[in-house]
Amino acid sequence: MLLHPLGEKTLTKLTNVEDGDVQPNAVDIRLGKMLRIEARQPFILHADNTKEHKSTSVVVPDKDGFYMLAAGTYEFTAQNKITVGEGEAGFVITRSTLNRNGVFLTSGLYDSGYSGVMAGVMHVTVPFVKIQEGARIG
Repeated sequence: MLLHPLGEKTLTKLTNVEDGDVQPNAVDIRLGKMLRIEARQPFILHADNTKEHKSTSVVVPDKDGFYMLAAGTYEFTAQNKITVGEGEAGFVITRSTLNRNGVFLTSGLYDSGYSGVMAGVMHVTVPFVKIQEGARIG
């Protein structure tokens, strides 16, 4: 069963929710910061769960707060923070506007008890996308 993250029956809390962000079945997540994931070296995950981190570089928005993103893979953080209630879990789903324009998000599962920044990966499959910091992406 899915619960609305701001519904009466959930223990989950979400910060930085603006007017107009609450939808009938979800709450919009707004874009915070961006890092470009670069393939300078392989990301390695060992059987004992140790990992060797990927290479990233900060993406700087222009003077109007827009990120110009070439085709590629980007790590993003949201402006929202979440505290997932006991017995609940969460994940970010791409807004349909992005999907229709060749951009999609992937997110890991937010486990019960997690409290902190929301983040994921943005996959840009078209030559260029211009997205403003604070735009609703998930």
